[in-house]
Amino acid sequence: MGGQAGARAGGVLALGCLALACVLVPLWGSVERARVSEAVAQAPVAPPSPAPADVARAMRAMKLVTVEIDTTVSVRRGDTSWRGDVAASVEVPVRLAYGTDLSGLAGDAVGVSVFDGLVVRIPPPQRVATEVFPERERTEVETGWLRMRSRAGEYYLGLARRDAAQAAREMTLRPEDQARVERVTVEQVTALVKSIVGGAVPVKVVVDRGGTLAAGEGNARGTAAPATEDR
Repeated sequence: MGGQAGARAGGVLALGCLALACVLVPLWGSVERARVSEAVAQAPVAPPSPAPADVARAMRAMKLVTVEIDTTVSVRRGDTSWRGDVAASVEVPVRLAYGTDLSGLAGDAVGVSVFDGLVVRIPPPQRVATEVFPERERTEVETGWLRMRSRAGEYYLGLARRDAAQAAREMTLRPEDQARVERVTVEQVTALVKSIVGGAVPVKVVVDRGGTLAAGEGNARGTAAPATEDR
């Protein structure tokens, strides 16, 4: 009898444990699911990156990115005569401003690369302004034995001064200055794009080599051809 009672007691205990397990397991699962849902809800959600077309549209609103180069222009005018030679030169500081116009940027100028992230193609910088500072000029006049500085010298110095502005407009950049303009332009456009898409997005800016830096410019320190008027 004692054995049967013990067996019945053991069976009741087993049934109790099984019932308890049936209650606790689903409850534990509910608790875990609640914790996971709460963690997902509290996790920061990264904002979606703008589409390339939206980036291009935002860049067009920025219009122009400019870079300035400080240099000098030299102009020499003179004449050769049996009365003696005369030569006058003027050297004037010049500031050249180059800009990249973003207002006409095409929608396909911005794309996505697996390796480089957001890739932006921009037109090459073009000359947008030429500023001459005649108040800081340096002059030199040389006259021959029968040529007067007050007459022939000042005349050719006046020609050199007159032509300095045009010579500045016709200047071309030295290779090192051209490289600097493009480098600074790329840095400025990269910062501009990152301000639109966020700093976490990789950005690569490429200058479209289909164009050149401002056509028709002379030499960064070019000397114009001498005049031949006789005085």
